[in-house]
Amino acid sequence: MSIEPPSTRPYQHRVDNLGTARLEALYKLVTHGKPADARSLHVKSILAYQGGRYQEAAELSGKCVSLEPKNAQYQRQLGKVCAEAGWWQAAMAALNRAIYLNPYEPESWYGLGDIFNRVEKFDKAKFCFEQSTLLRPDFEAARARLAELESVT
Repeated sequence: MSIEPPSTRPYQHRVDNLGTARLEALYKLVTHGKPADARSLHVKSILAYQGGRYQEAAELSGKCVSLEPKNAQYQRQLGKVCAEAGWWQAAMAALNRAIYLNPYEPESWYGLGDIFNRVEKFDKAKFCFEQSTLLRPDFEAARARLAELESVT
């Protein structure tokens, strides 16, 4: 089976952009045309994060956090972005705030555990992964990370 050159597939560009079109439609639905509120900035941050633009995602998440500092979801997103960029201290601070605001969110505990694991603070990482699995027993990623740590230590 041969692949046709792009010039003979006139609708391929539309197919490639279908995911982007859906995300843009979601963005418009969520933001209600208010591009500067925290919720719309959060969506923009997620899109930037998914595109690998961590600096932009961090700036947008930082704006969300300044507008709504008591929102654990925004704090967690900031921590996630900073962790991907390798900014460990900022990531730990944001995830600690997220946990302080909502200690029952297993994703925040998992994210903090991931950072502790990356900086080789294995006891703290283990504690965080344990918290994740206590809060959500079916959290397979946390269980796997916990098993890895237990086999090493």
